[in-house]
Amino acid sequence: MSGNRFKFFLLIAVLAAGAMYSFWYAFKAWAKNRVIEDTPTSRVRSAAQGYVELTGRAMLPPSPSKGPLTGQPCAWWRYKIEERRLSGRSRSWTTLQSDTSDTPFLLDDGTGQCLIDPRGAEVYPGARDVWYGPSEWPEVRIPDGTGFFGKLADALLTDKYRYTEYRLEPQQPLYAIGAFRSMGGISVENPDAAVAELLRTWKQDQAGLLARFDANHDGALSSTEWDQARAAARKQVLNDRAADIKPPSLNVLSHPADGRAFLLAASDAESLAQSFRRRALAGIGGFVGTVAALTWIFTHV
Repeated sequence: MSGNRFKFFLLIAVLAAGAMYSFWYAFKAWAKNRVIEDTPTSRVRSAAQGYVELTGRAMLPPSPSKGPLTGQPCAWWRYKIEERRLSGRSRSWTTLQSDTSDTPFLLDDGTGQCLIDPRGAEVYPGARDVWYGPSEWPEVRIPDGTGFFGKLADALLTDKYRYTEYRLEPQQPLYAIGAFRSMGGISVENPDAAVAELLRTWKQDQAGLLARFDANHDGALSSTEWDQARAAARKQVLNDRAADIKPPSLNVLSHPADGRAFLLAASDAESLAQSFRRRALAGIGGFVGTVAALTWIFTHV
């Protein structure tokens, strides 16, 4: 009897955990869908500093990158090597090694280029290869075990290791949303030091300073006249710096410091939003199903 009670409470716990996970999964997927739909697409050339959405094409990084398992050129990669483990009649795959690229690469939207720092991003790649082999590191770097026949080879237990590689490939459509900043150019945010230096220079020529700002010609600058001199110095500093500003030399998209979504996908915005809506519906379906099962159990026990 105690064994049956344990199984009953275990079933309740599993269903309750499934309901909570399904609700969380649906909530997260719907939140990402709303972020994509509510954020307008910006152009690299005119993007504002902050949280932005960009679309363009993936470009190879400044230092060319290749998929570790396939050797294929790519902008980004992730791989996994698994070993088949047998226990009686059951079998399972155990991950032996895995890694993810953290090398920055480029997005080009036709108006400019933006360097993508993929660290911390959720990446939805467009290329995926899965194949099998007899050694821990693939001897054959050209996948030949994908699709139906690859699954058949797996079923026949012909190979002990499974290799999986995901890639963002050059020239693929690329959707990106994250924290955008421009690096380079000249800052004019704090010109106070330059203003003070210019005023010191003007003071060395007292005759010229009085000629410009001594409105009542009493041979001294009043507080009002000195404020006018200070305002003129600030205006000159800002005008001089504005004339010297160069366009930003580098645009970067990276993980937002405030925890908002950082997404990269070989897709367009609408297709990615639709995929998150489908995930949200699946999560809602799982939540409703597990809650219905719990309700049935409690009403029939």
